[in-house]
Amino acid sequence: MAVTNATLQQAWTPEQYGQLIDTVIAAKSIAFKASTVVQTQNEKIRFPMLTADPATGWYAENTSIALTDPNTSELVVVPSKVAGRTQISNESAQDTTPGVAEQTGTSLARSIAKKIDAAFFANTTVNGPSGLLSLAGINTVDTSAVPLTSLDAFHEAKYAALADGANLTHFILAPDVALALSKAKQAAGWNTGLLDNVGDGITLAGVPVLVSVDVAAGNAWGVDASQIFLAQRTGTTVVMSQDAAFDMDAVQVRATARVSWGFANPAGVVRIYDAP
Repeated sequence: MAVTNATLQQAWTPEQYGQLIDTVIAAKSIAFKASTVVQTQNEKIRFPMLTADPATGWYAENTSIALTDPNTSELVVVPSKVAGRTQISNESAQDTTPGVAEQTGTSLARSIAKKIDAAFFANTTVNGPSGLLSLAGINTVDTSAVPLTSLDAFHEAKYAALADGANLTHFILAPDVALALSKAKQAAGWNTGLLDNVGDGITLAGVPVLVSVDVAAGNAWGVDASQIFLAQRTGTTVVMSQDAAFDMDAVQVRATARVSWGFANPAGVVRIYDAP
């Protein structure tokens, strides 16, 4: 039976491939896990914000009640492009085994997710969105004063955020911070650890933990996912070209995602680190 183009590329259809990459990005990216993800078809998305409630007070019977308005604002998020390109042989592309497409898609998705997280925890990124380190007015907990030999720093972070209108949904730790907490003991001279293990899924001060290599060493972040909006525009698009690598008898695959985020309440973000 002859093999035709109709059967060669079934595992590589752009729509399915884009959905595969989106699935892996959502699973791998810490930014996606620690945010409220919103899909949009538009160039930008606007989130209405209520910055202050209408004023209320106590009134005597049959007296006029003052008319007051809430204070409102908006958060504008403009998705930026993060893209990757890879090359595979035509022999591999012509293998209809789903695993071939999945492995290549997962590899591209991991790379895109890495770039997303690097920007999320950075200050500013060329051609990309600004991250947590760019925020002004956040809360900080100084680990030189509250060392990571107990959970005190995380309790302080939790209640500092609460005072500024945030309920922390995640602590995101650098690996060395997770290791330090894993090695902390219940008391001086004891061999019994304070915590059995510190990694994804456990809780500190009742707040779920994520561990990311993209968090700077010695740092941890407390965030409220309901106050961080991650906008993803149209999902990942995939384009294939058999012309770009014609001389190598290969095919190139380009994946393009458009992602950005906005912080509705920077004061509700907490950075836990050894402050200078």
